[in-house]
Amino acid sequence: MARSPRPPWSDGLPPELLGVIFEQLNCLADRACFAAVCRPWRTAAAFVDAPQRGLPWLLLPSRDAPSFFSLHSGATRHLTLPEGVRGARLCGAHDGGWVAVAVDPWRGFAAVNLFTGVRVTLPDKLRLEVPYAHGYGPVTVTSHHPMLVRTIVFSSPPTSPDCVAAAHVSSASNIAFWQPGMSRHWIASRPEPDVIQDIIYYSGEEKQGFHVLTNREDVLVYAPRAGRDPNALLEMTCASYQLRRRANHLPASFISTRYLVESRGKLLMVVRHCTGNPRVRRRTRMFRVFEMSLYPTGAYWVEIHELSGRALFLRRGCSRAVEVSQFKMLKEDTIYFLDDANVDMCDSMVMNNGSRYNMGIYRDGKKIRAGSRQFPRGFTADCSPPIWLVP
Repeated sequence: MARSPRPPWSDGLPPELLGVIFEQLNCLADRACFAAVCRPWRTAAAFVDAPQRGLPWLLLPSRDAPSFFSLHSGATRHLTLPEGVRGARLCGAHDGGWVAVAVDPWRGFAAVNLFTGVRVTLPDKLRLEVPYAHGYGPVTVTSHHPMLVRTIVFSSPPTSPDCVAAAHVSSASNIAFWQPGMSRHWIASRPEPDVIQDIIYYSGEEKQGFHVLTNREDVLVYAPRAGRDPNALLEMTCASYQLRRRANHLPASFISTRYLVESRGKLLMVVRHCTGNPRVRRRTRMFRVFEMSLYPTGAYWVEIHELSGRALFLRRGCSRAVEVSQFKMLKEDTIYFLDDANVDMCDSMVMNNGSRYNMGIYRDGKKIRAGSRQFPRGFTADCSPPIWLVP
């Protein structure tokens, strides 16, 4: 007489134990794998609260095998990307799984949600209006220019009707803006910033809008003109902080890369100092963190020497600060950085030649030699540099 088949071992675990196990999985990918094992496990997963969000994934783009690294699990996992994303350059990210992609350096721009597949096409031309003194009176000359996108930052999800996007571009202007409904072009805005270091959308104590950091450590703030007709062409205003210059006592050979990060309602500027000797490999020597403080006499960058319960994740256009008390795998005063400084900004847009892209961790002013399950030490890019993605 044939022996009846044994039930799968996974069916014999009590639901209470499954719930306890599931609660220990903080990574969304781990929870998805758990729920896919069998029906009882999927049922148990439905009764557990969602994990704490806010810890970014490190997205590792590739033409053949895109993947992501999760600090929750210390694992690198394969990632199936929507059509049109694999092999594209990633030039921005927004919470909820959104990335900005460029299929070609000069065209094929879009915002894509990696989890839902929703795609919002972005224009590939820049509209520039220049006042011109004509013999019969002042006129405005309008022209359209090709543009190469370096970084895109969104004020809200790209499908929101209130969304506005700011882009650091190479074109007739170095900054451009877009909103839903603008299918043919981005618009430029005056005044044009000096050399742009980073862009962040920030609702500050004094100003709200896209905060643009320059190489002089000035901050310009661009925002849609108040009271404008919602159906009219997007028009941006520009304001600035009266920032006092800070002293710099570092060697002249050091090269500085700057990032903007919002933390606890404040605007932080993180300065990464690297050696600038062209005959040796550029190395990170230190990070310095400054907080913008507003006074009646103006604004100042005030240095803070401890992150006090925070960890920073740095990459132009998608940096963020995280409270370590919410994530047990993090340690305070830690900076995770992607190596913008080792790659010229123009070269980083076309990293498709197998370039080695270094990454690292700094804690308490020292570089940490991390194990493979703590953080990848490097990444060979064949289409795009890595990027932080908040699921």
